[in-house]
Amino acid sequence: MRRLSHLAWILLLAVALLSACNHKPKDAPGTPGGGSPEDAMRDSLDLLRDGKFDMFWRHALPPADFAALRADWVKRNAPTEPLDDDDRAKFEAGVKRLTEPDAEKKLFADLRPTLVRFDRDYKDQMPLLSGVGQSMALTAIDQAKELTASQKRQLREAANVVAPWTQTVPWGDQAKAKEAIGILVDTARKANLSTPDALHAMNFEQSMATWSTAWLGFKRLFAVYGLSIDKSFESISIDTIENSGGSAHVKITYILLDKPIQTDATLVLLDGRWYDSDLLQSVRAQHLQLNPPAQPAPSGSAPALPGTAAPPPHNDGAPVAAARPR
Repeated sequence: MRRLSHLAWILLLAVALLSACNHKPKDAPGTPGGGSPEDAMRDSLDLLRDGKFDMFWRHALPPADFAALRADWVKRNAPTEPLDDDDRAKFEAGVKRLTEPDAEKKLFADLRPTLVRFDRDYKDQMPLLSGVGQSMALTAIDQAKELTASQKRQLREAANVVAPWTQTVPWGDQAKAKEAIGILVDTARKANLSTPDALHAMNFEQSMATWSTAWLGFKRLFAVYGLSIDKSFESISIDTIENSGGSAHVKITYILLDKPIQTDATLVLLDGRWYDSDLLQSVRAQHLQLNPPAQPAPSGSAPALPGTAAPPPHNDGAPVAAARPR
């Protein structure tokens, strides 16, 4: 009887310990970095899934780097090329069409003949059209200089999964098109779009709110045609492959349209918290590009005015680990 009592206590203790391990307190959303490489990556992906881009950046960057990103935002958000009157007119006309009263009915009336023509003339050509689109996508991915090898590999796998799916989608289905137009119009109205100049002049918080609205609408739009972005996020598994010397390499696996896709990431430990190395290096490099260090003054010239030196790279005294080749 005493042995049974001892066994019961051991079992209860084991259950309590397991419960404590499985319910460790989570960091508040937006807390900088993660307590482990897996936590850092998982929290980032959860915030992206939910469209919480403001908190994503707060989580993905050390505090000093986030402050620099926020301060740089208007420069980062500026148009890469000057806007001309034709660009402005096209943008404003598009916004008006999406947001005017009865926009859903007007857009569907304009689209309906195209849907009928697609079913009649192009439906049987979808394998060919899909193949052309797949080839163009793969070429664009290979030529993208800003992508890492791992990102290119992941995007190629995704393109090869999505292309066959496009052949099965009922693109001419009028009921689905009407639903998709409703989502598009609702998203445009919630985004409070006006002019391209206003879009580029948004501050950080305004941009993040617009991004969130667009992302959530994008997910709803694809769900109409059977592609659930949330389902892919829910399928994610994260495994640490290597963790040593303040650097960790993790493998990320997720399911897209019933096909597994893998990618990887390198994380770096700064002040006891883990951050994605590639993302951190990219933000720091752009900060330096937008705020180039002051050139040394020529001999005999007047000294620089106080406060004119470029901000530091915000590395908190610790170097960012070199990203693992992908």
